[in-house]
Amino acid sequence: MVTLADVNVLLAAFRRDHVHHVRCHAWLDNEINGGARFGVAPQVLSSFVRIVTNARAFAKPSALDEALAFADTLLDAPDSVVVSPGPGHWSIFAGLARTAKAKGDIVADAWFAALAIEWGCTWVTLDRDYERFKPLVVREP
Repeated sequence: MVTLADVNVLLAAFRRDHVHHVRCHAWLDNEINGGARFGVAPQVLSSFVRIVTNARAFAKPSALDEALAFADTLLDAPDSVVVSPGPGHWSIFAGLARTAKAKGDIVADAWFAALAIEWGCTWVTLDRDYERFKPLVVREP
């Protein structure tokens, strides 16, 4: 099964000052170099870049070029697969959002969950909130 990483996993893998850096970096390195296909979602990458370059999120935000280079490394990896919303995405998203009575940040979570479900991906995250979205397959890095 193709894995698809949440924004929080990429943040942790990239930022050496993140409490989960070692674990997430090792997991991501294994995904990139392990020979199995792994998913890369452009919306996850844009969220990653938005957060790591934000001075409100980090006392020392990352440089834009460093963040984009990290994203390019994922996109350029030989076994990466770009995962974008397909024709069934909206209906999956709407169903998940309604079932979860999603508001605020949970709306974005439902969007990403729908993406993973539509593509049949395992969603890799540090956020236990995703377990509410059935039939999403969730695991930690």
